[in-house]
Amino acid sequence: MPALTSLPRRSLLALGLSALLSACGGSGQAQIDEIRDPDLLTETQALRSEAEAAVKAGLVGAVFATQAQSTAKLYLGTAGQRRQAGAAVQGDERFHLASMSKAFTAALAAQWVERGKLRWDSKPAELLPELAAQMHPAYAQITLAQLLNHRAGLVPLDSAEGLDDFAAYLASQTAPPPQTDTGRRRFLSAYLLSLPPAGQPGQDFVYSNAGYTLAGAMLEAATGQDFETLVREFSAPLGLHPLWQTLSPDVQGYEGAGPGQLQPFTGFGPELQPWVDAIKPSGDVWLSPAEYARWLAEHQRALQGQGHGLPASYVQNLRSIRPGDYALGWAGGQVKNETVLFHTGASNGFMGMVVLRQDGRRAHFALTNTFGTNAGPSDWVTTILNDSLVRLSSR
Repeated sequence: MPALTSLPRRSLLALGLSALLSACGGSGQAQIDEIRDPDLLTETQALRSEAEAAVKAGLVGAVFATQAQSTAKLYLGTAGQRRQAGAAVQGDERFHLASMSKAFTAALAAQWVERGKLRWDSKPAELLPELAAQMHPAYAQITLAQLLNHRAGLVPLDSAEGLDDFAAYLASQTAPPPQTDTGRRRFLSAYLLSLPPAGQPGQDFVYSNAGYTLAGAMLEAATGQDFETLVREFSAPLGLHPLWQTLSPDVQGYEGAGPGQLQPFTGFGPELQPWVDAIKPSGDVWLSPAEYARWLAEHQRALQGQGHGLPASYVQNLRSIRPGDYALGWAGGQVKNETVLFHTGASNGFMGMVVLRQDGRRAHFALTNTFGTNAGPSDWVTTILNDSLVRLSSR
């Protein structure tokens, strides 16, 4: 059985401006970006080269993208196929972002904290008192912030074994299972809170899809709305139209332990799939590269101190992340002595990675319809994406 979403292991503006702008082509702000950084004039070719190399290394299809300081232009490079022996990737397809969309859940939570419906120190049983009866006592004091920062100690819920354990628990129940996404999310949250902690709650970092699933249930309880509705209402003013789907009619996902071992991802089966869908707060959004770039543009503007549509407390947390930290759907890293925010995503035969400079001046991301399943500190697909984005970030 394939794994669920997881975080894999591991100026020139003084003289002759008008003439320079005429020579660069494109929109005015994009031209200014290219004057500031002439390497952008060859960025599309660099992206295309990385995509072609990634496909040559075994990926079925790949999209690499860069967005510069003004966010006025998305530089895009594509290679490979939407499905094996099928149409070429064009760059306008929707890809599964998986855990790269954990930031959506975190930003959504920040919005409702600022509206007074939640607190960063809200506890699960305060909003969902029915969970208290079977909750492991170690979780009594965990908070919303700890859940979103992977400091609550819940199990990862990112492997076949975790799903198998839940399937066995489900089979042992005599009462009819819930029939709605929200009901299944609450049922799943109760089960997850009954398990012994995977780390010291409030202290240890344990990357956990379970924690984000529980945070989603808390959001639903606080607002009285289902998670998809909340995300759509949050995303619409930003010009985003997320989808949730098991399989795409346009792009087929593949998974395998190596380039010669890829098989189409076909879902989790009719009995388990509804429960996998209930985990969507942990990362289950499908967006096109252009829409994901729009989401990143909000972050870039916010981090540069410009107008944006993100919650202020969310942005404040992102500004304080340091290399090695994790907060609200972003990990901290460093490239060429610059602090960056990054994340990866993997699910349903898709993988992706994003690198965003903490000063907001540059963002890079990669998306592929290929999922690496080999064991080790880093799977083969993540290694390809990581190495490519490091090269692009270092230009």
